[in-house]
Amino acid sequence: MTTKIAVFKLLQQLFKRTARQNITFDQYQKSLLKKLQNSHSEQTTLKLLEECTEQLNELEIPLESTLSEGRLIVSQSQLQLQRLPELSEPVNNKIEQAKSIAQPYSIIEHHNELTGIIKIYQRVVIDLTNSKTTPIDEDTSLFDGLCEELQQLILNLDIGEAYIKQLETIRQKIVCTNNPLKLPQYCMSIIAIIIDSTREERRSSRHFLYTLNDSLTQFYLNFANNLKRAESAFEEQDLCVKTIQKKSSRLKKEAEKAINVESLRKNIFSYVESVEQLIKAKEGEKERQVRQQFQNMVREIKELQNETKNYQNTLKQQNKQLHTDFLTKIPNRAAWSERLQIEFTRYQRYQHPLNLAVIDIDKFKKINDTFGHLAGDKVLNVIAQTLQRSLRNADFIARYGGEEFTLLLPDINQQQMQVVLQKLCHTIKMIPFKFKKENISITISIGSTCFCKDDDIDSVFERADQALYHAKNNGRDQVVYFEKE
Repeated sequence: MTTKIAVFKLLQQLFKRTARQNITFDQYQKSLLKKLQNSHSEQTTLKLLEECTEQLNELEIPLESTLSEGRLIVSQSQLQLQRLPELSEPVNNKIEQAKSIAQPYSIIEHHNELTGIIKIYQRVVIDLTNSKTTPIDEDTSLFDGLCEELQQLILNLDIGEAYIKQLETIRQKIVCTNNPLKLPQYCMSIIAIIIDSTREERRSSRHFLYTLNDSLTQFYLNFANNLKRAESAFEEQDLCVKTIQKKSSRLKKEAEKAINVESLRKNIFSYVESVEQLIKAKEGEKERQVRQQFQNMVREIKELQNETKNYQNTLKQQNKQLHTDFLTKIPNRAAWSERLQIEFTRYQRYQHPLNLAVIDIDKFKKINDTFGHLAGDKVLNVIAQTLQRSLRNADFIARYGGEEFTLLLPDINQQQMQVVLQKLCHTIKMIPFKFKKENISITISIGSTCFCKDDDIDSVFERADQALYHAKNNGRDQVVYFEKE
């Protein structure tokens, strides 16, 4: 009884520690404690404790991920606050003090940190309210910069196909807004979409693991059944051998007792006939088992082929989505890095010509400022598609970021590359863009170079980037080639 009371008190203390983590489990705790208090047998108590153990195993308290997420939000909030130009010195000092505190470990420390950052926010709101003008009123470039940053964030996000349209809708709203108070609402919407997409990905991963576990379990069961069948076959074979041995021994004795040849012939004929029947029966049974096993194997192989095909299609779709630029639908920077490494490895092995070019849209910011971001998006999309259609299948183009594109041109010399790049410039210049009933001619600048002996990826890219810088500073709408010094 003393042990029961000790367990009961220990559970009370433990449940106090986990209270308000899960409303369903909190209700279960109260019910369990009442049942334990009214329990009068050790068997009932043990059954209740086993039930509690199962409930605890099923209970998920993602404390560590919650603390990490909270810490990230606090860090971002501190950085955003410190960007405000009219932030008072006392508030700035408080933020610096908060940043120097060690990362929270417990829920209490986490709560204290969040409380601290909320108090700082309250103080900032009061300071900004008391001031005559807000920082955004003084400098609209800050607001424009935040809008640009949010749009770039949306374009760089790798999320599920189901959420792309939602993000695009939010991005369009950010493009059209001129109200700074709308930005927090859009940020919360973006965060909610990211969380939903992450949860969907987790569910998909969990489903894949469950399916894989079921397949492995089925494989184990099939293996165990095959092992049992093999053992049974060995036992039957052993029994057959023993039966033949008995019949042989009996034939030997009957042969010794035989009076004449006719009697001996009958005994031998009977023995041979019984052995043939036994062997024929065993062969028929073995053939039936082999046929059954073969049919089972064919069925399992077909199921495995279907599952493998589904997994391959899913992985292809995810890989394509991960390596495609959200806006222009051409390969993105991640795809560029992967392809560049492959082509560089091939160049090192075979020493075939390999050229690299960096493309930039001239005066793109002016297009955004004059005609709006929707026009800028249209320009990016049209130019990206035009560049991709104008290249060979062996060439590779990607959106590197912003209005910059990168290009790989394998197996052609410098002169041939120059012809291709000049043609690209001319093709883009001839596209009939029209904004607000005004015809606009848009041009591109290109910096190019080729891979040489002892080059690495970074040095070649930097050389092409310097060539692009030279093209931009010398009139734009041109191709500049830099050789290795």
